[in-house]
Amino acid sequence: MFSLHKPERTDRIGNMVMDSNEVIIEQHVDEEAAGKRLSSFLRRDMGISGACIRRSKTMDMIFVNDIPVHTNYILSAGENVKISVSDKETPSEIHPVDLDLDIIYEDDYMIAVDKQSGILCHPIMNVDRDSVANGLKYLHPEMGIHPVSRLDRETTGIVLFAKNSIVHHKMTKTDKQKIYIGMVLGTPSPSEGTINLPIGRAPDTIMLRRCDPEGQPSVTHYKILRSYGGASVVQFILETGRTHQIRVHCREMGFPIIHDGLYGTVSIYDAFISRQALHSYSMSFIHPFTKEKIELVASLHKDMKDLEESIKNLQE
Repeated sequence: MFSLHKPERTDRIGNMVMDSNEVIIEQHVDEEAAGKRLSSFLRRDMGISGACIRRSKTMDMIFVNDIPVHTNYILSAGENVKISVSDKETPSEIHPVDLDLDIIYEDDYMIAVDKQSGILCHPIMNVDRDSVANGLKYLHPEMGIHPVSRLDRETTGIVLFAKNSIVHHKMTKTDKQKIYIGMVLGTPSPSEGTINLPIGRAPDTIMLRRCDPEGQPSVTHYKILRSYGGASVVQFILETGRTHQIRVHCREMGFPIIHDGLYGTVSIYDAFISRQALHSYSMSFIHPFTKEKIELVASLHKDMKDLEESIKNLQE
């Protein structure tokens, strides 16, 4: 049995007990794991990252049956492995700010927010108070801030955060289906398909991306939900998660996202929305600890609903 906990609390969260600075993870060694090297067991059976193992190893915080051991230790059935991992990856300078976040899911391991337009997921150098991370710090001062997913400042919808570094590592290894809804210029043809074009950084810029044969593999599946002639409502499912992936792919295929200031084109629809018409609509995955199927949904925000109504009215 796997358990994760922090020492100053007596309540267990599945396989955890926590304080604000460290996470203790425990797992019983069964017959199948007998004979394994401890380092392999920590990585493959317990899902601990190499960085966490190295950090704990230097502090002699890896134990078998509560005795400190080296990672080359060979395990026997019935033993109990325990590792104490510092959870200090979140900068302490994240300021708590009451942003009235729309929490759509929360358990002992993670928290999901329906992000509004105009705020960042995490502070940057010149914006250190207006981010989802600031709002989470206000709600949970002792919680680590570990983004599992991110959105551009103007994109709305689901963003997911892990509550400590161990959960974060588990979630980076967990398959997640992400569905976005965007409103684009024109009518994509065919009405349903896959865009498989690698994406790389544009020359002489930090922010901009472009389709580039030397870039990273990038795959977006799309399907028209509704079309009004001049514009369409499109569903996007990401197979990969590159920076600006949907926006870059849409521009390359000739149906840019409406009012996209980086990759779009000026149109009459710009008058009806003040940001790019893109929304993170749903995310689903198997919870790495409870093994339940989690399905998160965030409905379209009012500005995109209003935009669609305006598009319909213009066609009449």
